[in-house]
Amino acid sequence: MIIIHLITAFGIGGAEKLLLNTINRQIINHEVHLIYLKPINELVTSLDSRVKKSYIPLSFSTIHRLRMYFKQTKPQVIHTHLSHADILGIFASIGNKAKVFCTMHNVFFKKNIMDHFLFFIYKCLFKIKKTHVISISKSVEDHVVNKLKQSSKRSYLLYNAIPFEEVSFQEEKKENNNLIHILFVGRLVKQKSVETLLKSIANLKKEKIKLTIVGDGILKDKLEKMTKQLNINDKVIFVGSRKNVKTYFKNADVFVLPSVWEGFGIVILEAFRSKLAVIATNIEGPSELIEHKKNGILFTPKDDTALTKELKELINNSEIRNKLATQGYISFTEKYHINTYVEQLEKIYIDESINKTNSSFS
Repeated sequence: MIIIHLITAFGIGGAEKLLLNTINRQIINHEVHLIYLKPINELVTSLDSRVKKSYIPLSFSTIHRLRMYFKQTKPQVIHTHLSHADILGIFASIGNKAKVFCTMHNVFFKKNIMDHFLFFIYKCLFKIKKTHVISISKSVEDHVVNKLKQSSKRSYLLYNAIPFEEVSFQEEKKENNNLIHILFVGRLVKQKSVETLLKSIANLKKEKIKLTIVGDGILKDKLEKMTKQLNINDKVIFVGSRKNVKTYFKNADVFVLPSVWEGFGIVILEAFRSKLAVIATNIEGPSELIEHKKNGILFTPKDDTALTKELKELINNSEIRNKLATQGYISFTEKYHINTYVEQLEKIYIDESINKTNSSFS
């Protein structure tokens, strides 16, 4: 089977990591192409060397160039990811015989008026071109069916997944075992609400903690300034974007995701896999992954007081911390392995008419 994946950019993000892991499994049995539209490509070097990679920049000729690529390659599957790639890719596929799939990774893009315009474009495209939409969580699927008006016959639920990696629990700690390492990994943008986490750290000045923030984004300068204003420079370190974050997960004790919206939250799976106690906001995606007080902790978005309370308990109670970490790891191994994900995705590719009951994988 010839499969073309089209994504807006191939930098370090949840959707990009999922696609990277998917492609590196698919290439074993198929011919796989990757096209990206923006010159952001940190993950390209992690792709299997057999993958055919192409950069087609955003311009007035993008749709034409995509059509020519599809025509020359003659794929059986065209699979798009993220808004620019979805819209341009689906439009360029009109008239092509390939089956077209679109993975929806979130319920919002910017959470502003532009989102409603994009939702309208999606609804029109789904009507013009028979597109099969794969949602990464139940909340995203509800959005696809109810807001984007996608036919339930062409809507599939397939939870995100990551590869298994052997991780030694509580190894190679920085400094000393009395210091609790807290980790955030993600883009420094409005969606992630990192300021909530910083306020919580400020409430815990007397605790022996260190927060490591891995990621970059338009709010980085603002967040660094806020760190100084809160007088927590000694407790917070910004390390920027990192291609390989394994060391940071390995050296942490607690992972925090304070987002105000998330389609899924693949970093939670990475934290589960690394046997970390996880705290996340009680919103759509994370609440499907975390069972409160069993395999993680949920708190109200933007409520730094609630986050402070939960963090303090984990900082001072290693038994609870280790219990949550162990249960999170079990959740990962039982439900969210990339091999199972790719097998289920291929079933959808082969028989897109599979009924709704059989196409919902969890």
